[in-house]
Amino acid sequence: MKTRPHRRQFIIGNKSFFPYDNWVYRQLGSSLGISYCPDLRIDWTQDLEGIDWLLLGLAIETIGGKRSPLSEISRTATREVSELCYSWAGRWVLIGNGKLYLDASGLLGCFYGKDAEGQIWVSSSAGLLARVLFQNQAPIIDSRKLSYEIGISWYTPPSSRFEGISRLLPSQVLDLKSGEIKPKSLMPEICFERDYEEIIRQIQQILLTTLRGLAKITPDLWLGLTAGYDSRLMLALTHMAGIPVQTFTRVTARMSVADRILPPKLAQECNINHLFIDTQKRYPERRKLIGEHTGYHVSDGDAEPFIQGSRDDLKGISFGGHGFAVASGFGKLYTLPESITSIEESARQIAKIFQERADCSATSGIENWLGWIMEYPQNNLNWRDRFFIEQRQAGWLSSKEQLYDLNDLTRFPILNSAYLSSLLLSVRKDKRLGSKIQEDLIKITNPQLTKYPFNPDDSDFDFLEIVIAKARYLPQYVFLKLSKKILRSWKGLTIKY
Repeated sequence: MKTRPHRRQFIIGNKSFFPYDNWVYRQLGSSLGISYCPDLRIDWTQDLEGIDWLLLGLAIETIGGKRSPLSEISRTATREVSELCYSWAGRWVLIGNGKLYLDASGLLGCFYGKDAEGQIWVSSSAGLLARVLFQNQAPIIDSRKLSYEIGISWYTPPSSRFEGISRLLPSQVLDLKSGEIKPKSLMPEICFERDYEEIIRQIQQILLTTLRGLAKITPDLWLGLTAGYDSRLMLALTHMAGIPVQTFTRVTARMSVADRILPPKLAQECNINHLFIDTQKRYPERRKLIGEHTGYHVSDGDAEPFIQGSRDDLKGISFGGHGFAVASGFGKLYTLPESITSIEESARQIAKIFQERADCSATSGIENWLGWIMEYPQNNLNWRDRFFIEQRQAGWLSSKEQLYDLNDLTRFPILNSAYLSSLLLSVRKDKRLGSKIQEDLIKITNPQLTKYPFNPDDSDFDFLEIVIAKARYLPQYVFLKLSKKILRSWKGLTIKY
């Protein structure tokens, strides 16, 4: 695969900016214009009052009976267009009437800042924006190195890695003329009085509608399949919808035995093909490409599949079930108090949970975010659930998605819908923590798939199955298992004097 930095990216400013000759430029009103990579999906339309709207990325309407996003905009008054977005799934940015709106979790991210003349610039890429804003000076950067699955592995919005560049939150709207930030609701009303069974049915219909919308765009749909709940639900839904899909599982040294054994069996239950993607290649030279493209907003571990080229040969759209964690209580955050009493103390507690230093830059960014959500709360939205949306999604996942814009395969976050989030968070805590929602959805969609265990331990398989599943990585597997046993034994020792 041959590609260049800033693929599928855009930048908005008071003049054109072309990293490459094939980029396109178009005016946005009298004082601003947008420069963009031709590989970025862009659609233009006008609302009922003749105001221009620009939709970047891919958005799918999730409510049955409603038209496509562009069709709905064309029949809607200007002041009401932003309300349409709540039922759109996907990864997108909407621009119109001088304002910029993000998708439900800010997965098509937006960075902004002002140049030396005080002119506002906006881009999906922090690295690209830094090239414009710091042309005549070295940028001041955050010295904290992102570590894979250790600490807070992202730059915490509304901060970025660069001083002078901020990241727009999903609960914010950016005025493109003044640079002013205004609040907006993250999602429609969260209502705890809703009936659970009815919520489950609504979620099922929303996801079926979204899948059917995807199938109209391309026949080449890919589903990453594991032994877990989320991807199995997606498999059940595609089977119910009668949508052709190709399932795949990426083979890694760290994958569980269950992820090696169960995906082909699950796919076979639905008469769907399954493919293991097992590559021994590595492209270390891509590290420089990754850094330039993302502005070093992605850890080495999160970039590993791209360095291995594991999706290089895939074309079309890939989707999965990531996002249910908004309803299941993200990590250990639910051990923290339900209410924020002190911004500084809450930020320190979050840092401690992630094993991050209390005085690091990540904590400072979280303090800024906590200050914002305390000033602009949303009714019935707990701050711990909001952390998953505006930090883990808009901070960590958004940058990861930007990295994979370099691939030909388009990744589509099917659960990234504000209306869907409001439904999930309307479920009582005792029913939504864990994976009960996914399991109940699988039971009413394809109960046959529940006869296979979810994420079983390696010890649940016999020795021969383990050897076959781990044949290629057996020495590493044995070493890792022995290391864990030795570590547990060492921690269990008590030293007597």
